[in-house]
Amino acid sequence: MDSLERYDNKKYNLIRDFSQVVKSGKKILLKKKTISNLFRYGERKKEYAVTVSLSQFNQIIKIDTNKKILEVEGLTTYEKIADYCLNYNLLPTVTPELKNITIGGAIVGIGIESTCYKYGFVHEGLLEADVLTPNGEVVTCTRTNLHKDLFMALGNSYGTLGYVLKAKIELHDVKPYVHIKNILYNNIKSFLKAMQNATKDKNIDFIESLIFSKNELYLMLTKCVDNISYKDNIYRGEFFYKLPKQKADIYLTVKDYIFRYDPDWFWNFPETFFFKLFRKIAPLSLRNSAFYTKYINFKKKIFSEDKNKERLIQDWEVPWSKAEELTNFALENVNLGKNPWLAVPIKVVSANTIYPLKTNELYYNLGCYCYVNKLKNKEEYYYTKIMDRKCFSLKGLKMLYSSTFLSKKEFDMLYNGKEYANLKKKYDPSGRFPTLFEKAVKFR
Repeated sequence: MDSLERYDNKKYNLIRDFSQVVKSGKKILLKKKTISNLFRYGERKKEYAVTVSLSQFNQIIKIDTNKKILEVEGLTTYEKIADYCLNYNLLPTVTPELKNITIGGAIVGIGIESTCYKYGFVHEGLLEADVLTPNGEVVTCTRTNLHKDLFMALGNSYGTLGYVLKAKIELHDVKPYVHIKNILYNNIKSFLKAMQNATKDKNIDFIESLIFSKNELYLMLTKCVDNISYKDNIYRGEFFYKLPKQKADIYLTVKDYIFRYDPDWFWNFPETFFFKLFRKIAPLSLRNSAFYTKYINFKKKIFSEDKNKERLIQDWEVPWSKAEELTNFALENVNLGKNPWLAVPIKVVSANTIYPLKTNELYYNLGCYCYVNKLKNKEEYYYTKIMDRKCFSLKGLKMLYSSTFLSKKEFDMLYNGKEYANLKKKYDPSGRFPTLFEKAVKFR
């Protein structure tokens, strides 16, 4: 039995079992075995529902190296996809930086990386998807077929319209290694101009930046190469985010580069003596973001959460013309301590229904991924709220993988609530899956 036949058998069994759940009339929640990459603040509100596992949909089906297309099941992790595709010197057009993110999750969420200035978001590399809808059907959707409305709305739907069981995605060429050139700027305006110019340079393959302050901004321009004279060790050696401060050039395997923030979950791994020793001697199977997430969850169960700290894990996008204003605001009003901001340019290459940024316009993504000290006499999640307000005032959007604090009216205005409601009525008339507002805001 080949991979496609196995997929068809799993799909048939799922539809059969799912039909029984649908008949129960209860709310339905989908679950998987991999660590969740939704970061909701505080305790999530519970809603009674029947859970359905999609964990078995985690295999690669086939690759077409000539057309550069991969067919893969929705719960397959990006580490598994990268390991497979790199045998052919190929990768998905946009590969998120955390190994345990699943392809289906990145499609229905908003996945970004340092190739977004060329290829847009993760969902823009999607060619076709089999989607399990809340009524128990599996529909195949493309940008041009009868279910094109669903296809256009997958990005930012977070599984509320259905979940991807199988996807055909575009790939792009890579080489075995990368050379990262780190360029220090001490002025925001010149830094942003250089980043914008880099998006037009065909000799560059990846663009990102780390921002520590108004006079310490590192533009990181990366090119794929066939050979390197040495390799930086981001597992046993220095934390990746510290390297631009120390050296003008970084050399990595392409896989290490793609998942460069995974070993230390960006910059969140504790820098105590014990954990520095752990980084030196722990099996590489434990040097990943999934382990760190499990550690944090375990720590919360044993010890109460530090009441002087709050989670600030967010991404915001604004039109490029507003990049300087957003950066200045963030650096003047939010204290990340020693941690940097991460910024990448994004060019939206296709229309999307419920993450309605303008097609063919360059956007600026600014993200932070850490815990910060709370300010006294300020409302809960103060930093998130002021950054959200600033982003929205600049005609931008924020990603909904992390908590947001909006009224239903505000939410619908920003995320095309009217069109979403029409799609929800069509594909989930009985309301078996939560709405996008419920998943992103109400049940945070």
